[in-house]
Amino acid sequence: MKKTWIWFWTVFAAVLAGFGLVYWNLWQDSPKRDGELAQSAFKAFTSHWQNRQFAEMYEQLSAKTKQQVTKEQFISRYQNIYEGIEAQNMTVQPLINGPVEPGEDGTVLLHYRLSMDTFVDPIAFTGKTTLVKEKQEGKEGWYVVWNPSFLLPDMQEGDKVRASTLAPKRGEILDRAGRRLATSRTVVEVGLKPDEWSKQPTAEKKRVSELLGIPQQELSARSDAGTAANSTFVRVATLAEDDKRLFSLTGTPGMVLQKKQVRYYPYKEALAHLIGYTGAISREELEKKEAQGYRASDRIGKAGLEQHYEDRLRGTAGGRISIVDANGVEKKIVAEALPKNGETIKLTIDAELQQRMYQEIKQEAGAAAAIDPKSGEIVALLSTPAYDPNDFVLGMSSEEWKRLNEDPKKPLLNRFASGFAPGSTFKPITAAIGLDTGAITPEEEKNITGLHWQKDSSWGNYEVTRVSDPRVPVNMQRALVYSDNIYFAQAALAIGEERFLQQAKAFGFEEPIPIPFPLASSKLTQAGMRNDIQLADSGYGQGEVTMTPLHLALVYSAFVNEGNIVYPSLLLGERHETYWKPGVMSKASAQAIQRDLLQVMEDPKGTGRGARVPGHRIAGKTGTAELKQKKGEAGKENGWYAAFNVDDPKLLLVMMVEDVRGRGGSHVLDAKIKRLFSYALP
Repeated sequence: MKKTWIWFWTVFAAVLAGFGLVYWNLWQDSPKRDGELAQSAFKAFTSHWQNRQFAEMYEQLSAKTKQQVTKEQFISRYQNIYEGIEAQNMTVQPLINGPVEPGEDGTVLLHYRLSMDTFVDPIAFTGKTTLVKEKQEGKEGWYVVWNPSFLLPDMQEGDKVRASTLAPKRGEILDRAGRRLATSRTVVEVGLKPDEWSKQPTAEKKRVSELLGIPQQELSARSDAGTAANSTFVRVATLAEDDKRLFSLTGTPGMVLQKKQVRYYPYKEALAHLIGYTGAISREELEKKEAQGYRASDRIGKAGLEQHYEDRLRGTAGGRISIVDANGVEKKIVAEALPKNGETIKLTIDAELQQRMYQEIKQEAGAAAAIDPKSGEIVALLSTPAYDPNDFVLGMSSEEWKRLNEDPKKPLLNRFASGFAPGSTFKPITAAIGLDTGAITPEEEKNITGLHWQKDSSWGNYEVTRVSDPRVPVNMQRALVYSDNIYFAQAALAIGEERFLQQAKAFGFEEPIPIPFPLASSKLTQAGMRNDIQLADSGYGQGEVTMTPLHLALVYSAFVNEGNIVYPSLLLGERHETYWKPGVMSKASAQAIQRDLLQVMEDPKGTGRGARVPGHRIAGKTGTAELKQKKGEAGKENGWYAAFNVDDPKLLLVMMVEDVRGRGGSHVLDAKIKRLFSYALP
């Protein structure tokens, strides 16, 4: 009986095993199982896709796809397109809801959702994928049939992706009357077709070389470099649209002429140091600015207001991602963002006044600043000699750059942003401090005889020297009219070092001028007041005193505004309700000094008499600052003028010219100042 049961269970188990094997085989071949395997393969594919593992993606492609594209081609295409559109934060999500089974043709159709950020805008789309079951290298599995629409929707075989930046228009810089100081113009880029240029006869190459002023060897080198880089256009020069050389270059074999919009500075040298210029972005600048969207092909403000207001002038670039066919015809715009043009900057500058100022001193090394003494608006800031900023835009040869950089007059130096010894134009500051501290009074007379003076024998052989001896006692008015160094040296000593430095500092020394332009801070000393000699010299604007022309102009505004220094402004419409330096001197002191400065110009013996303007009352002060390393040597001299019209003040002008020794000192400026006030005043 026992054996019978054993036999029964053995047969039963065998039958069950047989049924199980049949079931397993049937389940293995079931549509449900195939769907799950296809899903698993697709999830792996989308994971590789999201992580940009293009080599792994290729391994999951169908055999037919692999016959059409190599692994290297597949990887390169994906990388180039994603890099071109600057794809970031990519997500590829398989969209699977419920069981999936193969269709009648044995394939599985699955969907996905792709989203990514680009340099234009985020892109998101839904796509579909076909998977086929096949054997590859002896291994059966589910493989993806690749389609161009994987890259972007609606792409077809042979299509390409074009990513282009839409550059914004750089904002203009205008003067107070709307005149363009920085704008754009059309130029012509002259370039070579390397493959054709190399075949031209030597005589033709020589003609072009001489016409452009570029050595033939340099043209050949650029052409060879273009050939190596497979370039079809190598720029060699940029010419103005009306350059007569273009007629001779048109139609020259191997050359290409193409128009382009570039930055343009209509006032050229007259406003060069204030406006500055733009240029190609350097590698160092790109490293700092790349996060802000700058590209290697961008131009950027290099100097002046172009550099300071770069963020406002530049604007925001737009972009377009589109699908084009094999012929380059645009089929579909996938993403587009229009550029935002740069802001227009309006200045308080009067370009025509600035131009006239430039014409007056363009042959000199000098600087000038002019303001409206009531409003504080800056109407001119000039440095000479200067350069044409358009040369930087068009491109300079190495010889042109060397000549500009090595010019002994230093045209690249911005003199209006630099500090210089103000000489006798500083004396009204000493006068104001002396009056307010009680160290001097307007009527007090000093009996000074001769041309030389020293405090006592402790000065050794050092003496303060004045230009002339009036042979009468000197009060404040005569000291300003005759520009008496000895009077103001004695006044500084009477004030005392501590009070002199404290009171003078209140005029804005040792601090930046509050305008959007980097200017040197004016200084009273370089490292403290060493002795009485330096204090005495400081009283008449020598010693170690340095001032920028603009700062000196602002200080003189106190003589117009009852002892208050105006708040400067360079942007039109900028309003300041308060003064920059209120109460730097008393109202009475300001009025007294203004009367005396009027006499500097009106008195028959006044040093400023040569700049009088018929029909207008001009007050001012001349100055000649001597620059020397030691006593006894004949150092260079800089001539200064600071002047303003008294009745309904409209213009306060400061001008400085270097190296006036032997040419009349500050009188070099007499006629120039006169002409400028004659132009500016109605």
